[in-house]
Amino acid sequence: MGKVYGRRVKFIKRGVLMSVDIQEKSCISDGKKIFGKLYIPDTKAKKYPAVILSHGFNSIGDDMADIALTFAENGFLAYTFDYCGGSTRSHSDGKTTDMSIISEQNDLKAVIDMISGLDISDSKQIYLYGESQGGFVAALTAAEMPERIAAMILLYPAFCIPDQWLSKDPESMSKPFAFMGDMLLSKKFYDDVPRYDIYDRVSRYNSPVIIFHGDSDKVVDISYSERLINAFPDAMLEVIEDAGHGFCGDDREYVKRAAVKFLTML
Repeated sequence: MGKVYGRRVKFIKRGVLMSVDIQEKSCISDGKKIFGKLYIPDTKAKKYPAVILSHGFNSIGDDMADIALTFAENGFLAYTFDYCGGSTRSHSDGKTTDMSIISEQNDLKAVIDMISGLDISDSKQIYLYGESQGGFVAALTAAEMPERIAAMILLYPAFCIPDQWLSKDPESMSKPFAFMGDMLLSKKFYDDVPRYDIYDRVSRYNSPVIIFHGDSDKVVDISYSERLINAFPDAMLEVIEDAGHGFCGDDREYVKRAAVKFLTML
């Protein structure tokens, strides 16, 4: 199961003392080590439904620790991880200049294989939770293995990426360049942006999807999610009023509760 990360988190819920074990658990993708953490509910169950959390651009798994804990305290095995080269703060191997949509899809596939193979996970109940670029990657990956992913929760998925990147001049990418802050990328990111119809691709995924998107998002316009719910055969969109890109405060707490409710009602 990997080594114990060093803490057992306790919760009081409806008068019952609950605890969650947090353990480090890594896997390998294309020869690179992916660092991650398992959040294991202490309910003595033999197998748990599992939620794999896919972070956004220049983020890391620990940025979603509170979300993973929420899933775990409600009886789900949760796993957060750092994409290889996915952030300047990543604990996984790899350079940011080697990261791309394809490399992240390969990382996510390796994680899905690892979590599905755990003795304590129910391989028929593997769920994906993805934020921004991580939601884009999760959706494309699920479309390639629809029978293995039981449902998805997507937050402001970055389906703007092809429009955003394919309008750029590749000649300007001969050297590494900073994007959205201080994170360096290379032309590899541009080269690996999907050229196919991304909406047609995700239509292959038939299981339930819920999308949360703020109507004041200036990074990924909500129109992308409005189009996306018409591409998925079974999807719903919850609009978070006055919310931008990245939920915090009451909006974040609401989405955590709604995400758990969505999965428990399947």
